[in-house]
This record gives sequence, C-alpha cells and structure tokens, in this order.
Amino acid sequence: MIGIRSGTLGSVESDVHRALKRLAVAFLREHGCRVVATEVRCPIARFRLDVAGYADTTGSRHEAMDVRPTTAGSRRCDPRTIIVECKASRTDFLRDARDAARLLRERDHLEALRTHLLERSLARGAPLRPGAAASLFVDVESVDESAITSPSYRAVVRRLNRLERTLYGETKFATLRRYRLADRLYICAPTGTIRPRELPTGWGLLEAGRAALAAPDPDRDLFGIPRLQVRCLAADLQSSGRHRDRILRNVAVAASTAGARAMGVLA
Repeated sequence: MIGIRSGTLGSVESDVHRALKRLAVAFLREHGCRVVATEVRCPIARFRLDVAGYADTTGSRHEAMDVRPTTAGSRRCDPRTIIVECKASRTDFLRDARDAARLLRERDHLEALRTHLLERSLARGAPLRPGAAASLFVDVESVDESAITSPSYRAVVRRLNRLERTLYGETKFATLRRYRLADRLYICAPTGTIRPRELPTGWGLLEAGRAALAAPDPDRDLFGIPRLQVRCLAADLQSSGRHRDRILRNVAVAASTAGARAMGVLA
C-alpha cells in the first residue's frame, strides 16, 4: 500500500513521488550530472524544483542530454543543466483530465499562432537571444522573446499561460520553458501515467516502471531493469550561461543544506 508522509516543505509527499525523485537523481548522475539535488530553488520564481542537475561530462549514457564529447576519447562536454519535475499520478499532473482534449487543441492553436507571430517579428528584425547563431533560416526558438513588444504576441503568451494553469494547475512548466532556465526539462512519472501528447510544450518524459519504483535503493544495480526510460526527448533550450550558473549555485545550496541536516547541523 502506498502511504504519504510529511514533506520537507510542510506538505505531504507520497512514497511514489519520493521514489521518483530518488530515481531521477540516479538517472541524472548516470547522464553526467556530477552535481545533483532535490528541492532546488528556482532562479527567478518562488517555487521549488523537484530535481535539478548540472553536467559537464557525458556520463555512461547520453540520450537525455543528446550531447557528445568535446574531443575524441574525452568524456567532457559543454555544460548542460537538467530539471526534472516528478508527477506520481495522473491527477497530480492534470488538473481536469476530462477537459484535457479540448484544452490541448486550444493549446495547439495558440502555439501555432505564437510561432507565426515570432516568424513575423523575426522578419522585421527581432533580435536573437544571446548565443544563437545568425543564419538565413533561423529557428523561431532562437528569437529573443523578451525583446518582443508586440501586443498581439504578448496577448497570446498570456493566453498560453492561463491555459497551462488550467491544464496543470500551475505556471511552473511555462515559466521554466519560456525563460530557458535549463537546457532540458523533463517530467518523470510512472509508466503509462502521462501521454506524450499531454506534455507541456518543450518538455520531455521519463517513465519509471513498477520494478524500478519498488526497488528499495535506486542507486544499486536493478539487475538489468532500467531505472528510468526516456519516452520523449526534451527540446534543447540552450539555456544561457547566467541561468546555468544560477542553477548550479542553487543545486549546490540545496545539496549542502541536505547534507548539513543529515549531519544534525541544521534542524
């Protein structure tokens, strides 16, 4: 039977949610994140990230990061950050699954309209975000959205934010993607809980099978059972160096705080 216990932030946390976070930590370490922590403070908003990690090596696996070594025979790679949000159940993910199909169709319409407005802004000389390569065929994701002042574009973004809040009960998904706070954004859930079609724009999906969730220690070998499966690869958001540094700093703070509590230094 799955129980619930008091969470570290005064809420309740299910055993499944706790297991997903442990699995996500093991997964990120496997993918080259040498600095990983749970309950990490978001750099620009007043909410916590379930799991976040910083990688500058390829790790034993690399599909979640989709990176390669910087030189032949090297495990070093360009710095990358990953954020993982864990959802223990379908109701934890979708606020109202009964209306999800209509809301997802509306989201598709708004995303298409947003892309059209971004392309129009790009044609009118909208600036590229820092680090984006100049090209005749620049992807709309390279446009610096913060510099777009079009009332029509801003209205579409507001409608998308409201829709995400209606769908998922929060604006965290949209905020993390819009400001590119990490290079990769993932939702981690039990296998079959979330359909790829239902994912927030730009997010990937990690799935945990029953055997992985039941394992007492995800850091140990699960006898060939994958800890987490990459069901959908997340978009490469190419986070800025400033945001990577902030994530790294906040991950280090969270890990240090957890370590101090474990040693009895903090209550």
